[in-house]
Amino acid sequence: FFFFAVPSLHPPSPPRSPPRSAPPRLGVGRLRVSRISMREALETLVLNPASALTAAVAYGLMLRSGATFGSLLNPWGLSLPLWVAGYLAVRMALLGFVDGFVWALAPRLPALPSRVGPKPVFQHKINATDVAYLVVNSTVEYVFALQISHLLWFAPLVVRAPTSLSLLNGPLAFWMLLVVDDMLYAPLHRAMHLQAVYRWVHKHHHRNTFPARGYIDAANEHPVAHTA
Repeated sequence: FFFFAVPSLHPPSPPRSPPRSAPPRLGVGRLRVSRISMREALETLVLNPASALTAAVAYGLMLRSGATFGSLLNPWGLSLPLWVAGYLAVRMALLGFVDGFVWALAPRLPALPSRVGPKPVFQHKINATDVAYLVVNSTVEYVFALQISHLLWFAPLVVRAPTSLSLLNGPLAFWMLLVVDDMLYAPLHRAMHLQAVYRWVHKHHHRNTFPARGYIDAANEHPVAHTA
């Protein structure tokens, strides 16, 4: 509900009549839920060599560090209601402030040259596979935020006193963070376009040819790609 409560700012493309052989669709508004998309979500998440490899690597790292699955998902040891409440609070904050800024600013900006002309702009309609990916990816982000906050609070190498702030561990460290992030992301993104990897990991993300729905389009990718 928190992902799809706000419709797109742009009008949808004219509806197309489904072929006679298509399975029945169970849709509410723009959310198209069909047996095909639900099966696709299951197959691409479970019956996927990239998912199996990622799970094997994660399991190996957990064995090596002695971590448990519970400590991976919940490093602060929160109760289940508090963990869920934190997840919902983060999602509401992102939708309200980050995506709210996009929705408020986008209509005031001129359209790109590729978005104007007689040809109508095609926008991928959200289906069950997209919903599954967004739920998994938002959970991965939340767990990542819990892990980072736990690390910043307890790690002995992190300087927390304001008097210890310097040029090296402040502005320069922040700039290096951006540099290293791009150094890792750029070749990783290029590797996702390799023929042997693209269909398993990155193809779904490029179905969004008109990303105008903020987080819904930005995070609509396979969880392996999102995690990486």
